[in-house]
Amino acid sequence: MKHTKTPYFGLLLTAFLFIFSTNAFAQSSKTIKGEVLDMSCYVTQEATGQGHKKCAQACLDKGLPAGILGEDGNVYLLVEDHSAADAYKEVIAHAAEKVEVTGKVIDKNGVKSLVVEKVTVKG
Repeated sequence: MKHTKTPYFGLLLTAFLFIFSTNAFAQSSKTIKGEVLDMSCYVTQEATGQGHKKCAQACLDKGLPAGILGEDGNVYLLVEDHSAADAYKEVIAHAAEKVEVTGKVIDKNGVKSLVVEKVTVKG
């Protein structure tokens, strides 16, 4: 008995792989609650809290990297979303303050980052 392949098999396989790959790599927004960090002082001196606020704000105002120390103890590098730059500008104006930052979490080569989409100040 001879088997015939349908021309639709390849199309069906391609569609299945496309749907699987887009779902597997889709990123959804996540909200992280925590303290806005000046990453330079945090990484080198573990500087956090209101006692470091003035220094942290000065560092962020100079353009040094910002982060958030989540309530779960994880630290995320904050990254500007080019289509929501105002949200990033808002978060870096709140050094050493408690905020909620919503955005896409990206873990690339061991660096956890949060692409800032929305900020809510919890002060």
